[in-house]
Amino acid sequence: MDKDAYIKQLENKIIQLKKRIEELERLLGMNSTNSSKPPSSDSPGMFAVLPRKLRRKKRGARNGHQPHLRELLPEKFVKEHIHLKPEICTCGSTSLKGTDHEPLRHQVVDIPPITPQVIEYVQHIFQCRKCGAFIYQSLPDEVKRKYFGPGVLSIVGILTGTLNTSKRKALAMMNQVFSVPMSLGGLSNCEAQLADALEQPYNEVAQHVRDQQTAHADETGWPRGNRQKGWLWTLCCSTSAFFMVHAHRGQDAAQKLLGSFAGVLHCDRWSGYNCFGGLRQLCWAHLKRDFQALSECRGSMGQIGCELFLLAKHILYLRKRTRDGTLTWQTFQRRMKALMERTEKLLAKGANCGQSLSGRCRRIFNQRQYLWTFVRDSSVEPTNNLAERIVRQGVLWRKGSFGTQSERGGRYVERILTVCATCRLQERSVIGYLRDACHCHLNNISVPSLIKPAEISTNAA
Repeated sequence: MDKDAYIKQLENKIIQLKKRIEELERLLGMNSTNSSKPPSSDSPGMFAVLPRKLRRKKRGARNGHQPHLRELLPEKFVKEHIHLKPEICTCGSTSLKGTDHEPLRHQVVDIPPITPQVIEYVQHIFQCRKCGAFIYQSLPDEVKRKYFGPGVLSIVGILTGTLNTSKRKALAMMNQVFSVPMSLGGLSNCEAQLADALEQPYNEVAQHVRDQQTAHADETGWPRGNRQKGWLWTLCCSTSAFFMVHAHRGQDAAQKLLGSFAGVLHCDRWSGYNCFGGLRQLCWAHLKRDFQALSECRGSMGQIGCELFLLAKHILYLRKRTRDGTLTWQTFQRRMKALMERTEKLLAKGANCGQSLSGRCRRIFNQRQYLWTFVRDSSVEPTNNLAERIVRQGVLWRKGSFGTQSERGGRYVERILTVCATCRLQERSVIGYLRDACHCHLNNISVPSLIKPAEISTNAA
C-alpha cells in the first residue's frame, strides 16, 4: 500500500475514533440536567462536581421565610382537659393570685387502638308448618354486593393508590393496624370494587379535560403481565387529570388519550404527538436540558449550545416575570422578537454543524412552529411541568410494583390515580371522596362527580 494512502487511512480512523470517544463521553456524562433521565438515576456525589450555577439549592429553610407553627386542634377534638395551677413561685413565695392573662395551652395528640365496626346480619331459619320446608329471609341487595364497607375500601385505595404501598404491606396495615381480617385475594377484590365505583367519575374527568382550552400530556413506562411492555399516559389541566394504561407508545395511543381535545397541547418532542393537528407548545424545560447537553460538546457545537442554554434561561425568566406581574405582556412580546430570531438562527446553524448532536438541533428546528405558542397566548405555559408532576405518582408506583399483571389491575391504576390526582389539584380530601363514592356504589346510588359545578358551567358557556 502506498505510504500516503496508508497515512490517509489512519487519519480517517483517528477521526472516527475521536467521534466515538466524544459520543461515549457524552453518554457517560448524561444526567438529569442535560437529558430526560430522572433525578433518581443521578449518582449521590454528582452535584458536588458540577459548576455552582448548576448545583441544586441547599436544603432547609431560607433566610426570612415565614415560620409554620403547629396549630391547636379545635375544641371538639379535645377529649380531656388537665388544668395545671402553680402552687409556689420561683422565689419561694406561696402567696399567689389569679390574672386575666390567657393560659398557655399544650396538646398531646394520640390515636387509640382502632377497632373495626362490624354489622352482622342474622338470618333466622323457620320451618313451614304446612309443607315442612326450612326458609330464611334473604339478604338485601346492597348487602349481597359487599363484604367490606366503604371505610375499608377507601383505606385500601389510599394505601395502594396514593401512598404507593405494596399489596403485602397494605395487607399488613389492614390486619395489624385496622384489625380488619383480609387476605391478598380480598385486597385485590377491594381494588376491583374501587375500580367499578370510580368508572363514572373517571369518564367524566376524561371528558372534562378534553374539553379544556389547554391541556398537558405525558407518558411513562408501565410494564404489564407476562413481561409485556406498556405505557401509562396522562392528560391534565389545572383542576383535573386522568390516566390511561395502553400497550403502545405510538400515535394510536396518543390519539386515544387526546380523543376530542382541540385546544393547545403542552407536550415534549415525542413523535407520538404528531397525530395531533392542533396547536402545540413544546416543553422548554426539556429544551433547556437539550441545550445543556449541546453546551457540553466540543468545538462550535458547544458554543452554540452555551448560547442556546443562556437564551432558554433568559426566556423562562422573562415569562416568569409576566406571571409575577413585574413585566407587562406587551413588553414581554416585544422583547421576545429578537430572542426568537436568535434562537432559530442558532438552531439552524447547529443543524448544519456536522457534529454528533446536529440531528437534535435539526429536529428542534423542524418543530419551531411549536416553540413560541406561549408568546402569542398568555394562557399557555412554556413548560410541561404540570404533567411531569402528575405522572410522577405513577413513576413511583411502577418502581415499587413493577406495573400490573392483569387488565383488571390496569383499570384500577387508571381510575385510582385519576381520583387521587384530581382531588390533589382541587385540594379535596381523597379519602373523603373515596368513602362517599364507595358508599353510593354499594347502595346503588349515583356516584358523586369529581367535576365542580362552576367548572361545568364555565365549559358550557
